[in-house]
Amino acid sequence: MKLLKTLYSFYLLSSLHVSFAVWALYKVSFIYFNSTENLYLDGLVFTSSVVGYNVIKYGSMFLKNKTLVSKEIIFITFSSLLIGIWCFFYTHLLTQVVFILSFILVIFYIIPNPSSKINLRNSNGVKIFLVAFSWTLVSYVSLTSQMNILEFNQNVILGIQRFIFVLVATIPFEIRDINIDDSELGTLPQRFGVFKSKLLGILLLTLNTCLLYFVIEINLIFKIIEFFIYLVLGYALLISSTNKPLSFTRFWVEGIPIIWIFTLLILNQIF
Repeated sequence: MKLLKTLYSFYLLSSLHVSFAVWALYKVSFIYFNSTENLYLDGLVFTSSVVGYNVIKYGSMFLKNKTLVSKEIIFITFSSLLIGIWCFFYTHLLTQVVFILSFILVIFYIIPNPSSKINLRNSNGVKIFLVAFSWTLVSYVSLTSQMNILEFNQNVILGIQRFIFVLVATIPFEIRDINIDDSELGTLPQRFGVFKSKLLGILLLTLNTCLLYFVIEINLIFKIIEFFIYLVLGYALLISSTNKPLSFTRFWVEGIPIIWIFTLLILNQIF
């Protein structure tokens, strides 16, 4: 039991779980576009997420004192970086541009502006939108070379839906941290309160559900599964609170895209 707890803790702390979630959301888009298999892009999506999240979480600690970051996490991050660089050169040029943009976003996310001494992560009201935008870039726009499969307006709608999905999935994290976040962050719960933040999230999920009507080139089964996932996320949002354990957000909320892709793969085989 102790070993399982240690492995579970490492799985979360090393950003493997959140990286699987990003990969799962990318794979949903992959299936929607009926894309040709590209293991290099799969690898790049996963490894870049590991590197990005670990740099954000442990970068400053590592620069101050290397011993503050475990050797296992350093190994996972460095290995992911090497594999990611290798995969990068086997992807489409447009995809490479997307990942370069994502990398630049991470840099500005953690490095303070010389004039203001504030990075994007700590900028008022910006964090949740940056998270949603970066996830959308990696999990959806990374397939830009495949987007000619659908009409332009369909691509835009799906992109908006991905952005909204991640935005809503981030609200439980902000609710959990409302008492420990710096007041200058201007998170949604800090600005509007917990109840109104939940209401906003439900309204956004309702908008996403309505947008499904306009996605005419996607299998009906896919739409039903997506609606089910919105219900799961909506429920997770409604029961969110400051008293929930870290595992609720770090494992269950972040794991919703993983549930999505497994449900999609199973039912896609049946129907």
